[in-house]
Amino acid sequence: MATKNELKQIFVTGAIPKQTDFHNLIDVAGKEGPQGPQGEVGPKGDTGEQGPQGDAGAKGDTGDTGPAGAKGDTGPAGAKGDDGAQGPAGSDGADGADGFPTEQQWNDLVARVEALENPEA
Repeated sequence: MATKNELKQIFVTGAIPKQTDFHNLIDVAGKEGPQGPQGEVGPKGDTGEQGPQGDAGAKGDTGDTGPAGAKGDTGPAGAKGDDGAQGPAGSDGADGADGFPTEQQWNDLVARVEALENPEA
């Protein structure tokens, strides 16, 4: 079988290749050569385009509680509240006087009733 350089000479010089030359070319072209030495590092390339927006990440943990803030100003007075519920009944008081009017009070009441019944007098 011919080497790569020998096949190169046949095809580059304009010679008429034979069928075996084509078979050898296929065989040589299909083989991988030995590993070459490491090349030098090239220059840094240009910055690429911005990629598409990624999915939102998972919600993070709750952070620590911060320090207490300063005391705020006093707010405005609130609206008047509704009346409260009726309280319990009180205890009975001490007995009073007999409840009859004095003679003077009785005469005043009679005079008032008469004045109401006879407004012209």
